[in-house]
Amino acid sequence: MKKLLLGLSLSALAGTALAQEYDDRWHLSPTINFTATDGEKNIESQFGVGLGLGKFINPNWTLDFEIDHARFANEGRAGSMKQTGYGLMSRYHFNQGDSLRPFIGIGAGLLNHDGQGPRVSSDDWMLNLGVGIRKNVNDRIDFISEVKYRLDTDDYTGSASSYDDYMFSMGVSIALGEARQAPAAEAIEPAPQLDSDGDGVSDQMDRCPNTPAGVEVDEYGCPITDGDDDNDGVPNSQDKCPDTRAGAVVDKDGCEVQVVIELQGVHFDFDKATLRPESIKILDAAVKTMGEHGTILVEVAGHTDSIGTESYNQDLSERRAKVVYDYLVDKGIDADRMTWKGYGENSPIATNETDEGRQRNRRTELQIQN
Repeated sequence: MKKLLLGLSLSALAGTALAQEYDDRWHLSPTINFTATDGEKNIESQFGVGLGLGKFINPNWTLDFEIDHARFANEGRAGSMKQTGYGLMSRYHFNQGDSLRPFIGIGAGLLNHDGQGPRVSSDDWMLNLGVGIRKNVNDRIDFISEVKYRLDTDDYTGSASSYDDYMFSMGVSIALGEARQAPAAEAIEPAPQLDSDGDGVSDQMDRCPNTPAGVEVDEYGCPITDGDDDNDGVPNSQDKCPDTRAGAVVDKDGCEVQVVIELQGVHFDFDKATLRPESIKILDAAVKTMGEHGTILVEVAGHTDSIGTESYNQDLSERRAKVVYDYLVDKGIDADRMTWKGYGENSPIATNETDEGRQRNRRTELQIQN
């Protein structure tokens, strides 16, 4: 059974990384350890030290190479014994996105015993099973506390073929390097304002692009004398939907369309509904636009990619949509003009098979209702 546990632990170390936002910096983890040794070893329990180097390989799993060392006095006889462990540990962390994350761990490695006096030196395999908690302190420091069961398969005392030790550890995890930043939004130069028919309305806004020279036009470049019975900005002669409801947004044929404004550049902190500083400028531009068009109603829609469970992504999209909604209200937009809704992973605009596609799907939109 103990050999089977060792084999399972080695297999568990090869966890597959998921492509989702998480802090993948390397971290260095110094610890203070207290090892309660198996009574069959006839050595006194003792404090020691440890050091780990590892990283998150996906939002929940870490993989760490660890060394621990302690010096033990022999019970009832002269001499001492030094014990050094070299191993790999893989830990699964619960409560993704929270600052307090319980975890469980499994690992294996080599355990070296360097005996003095009547003891002998030896090396053999060990199995580690752990349970603990990780507390995020700031962007660089986590506090870690763990209780670890260690199966020592050595028989250096001649009293047993294996031993059951327990190690209690406290330490910190120090992230190395700077946190990954969201890519800066590319500046987009405005397109030249062309007016092909010379009616004073740019081609970009002109719903009647071939107006004859000298004809008086409205703000959409359409002849005023033609009439617009449904007041949608499209003259009757070109209106294919003549009974459009009041205030609706229409296309060049006068037919109602849903207008979606994707808030490009609005980013959130990792796995949180917290706006990043670069998002503020874009949201302020949206506030200005809604202020200039004081009659439109909008729905703030949040979307995610497909990584993670559907229920988790639904909740995350709702929280992020609510954050944008609250920001617009705080900036003076009447709450009666807006609603908010999360769509989770169910409305992708790109493939979820690539990093670029998933990044596009993690978005917030303003859907104009009228």
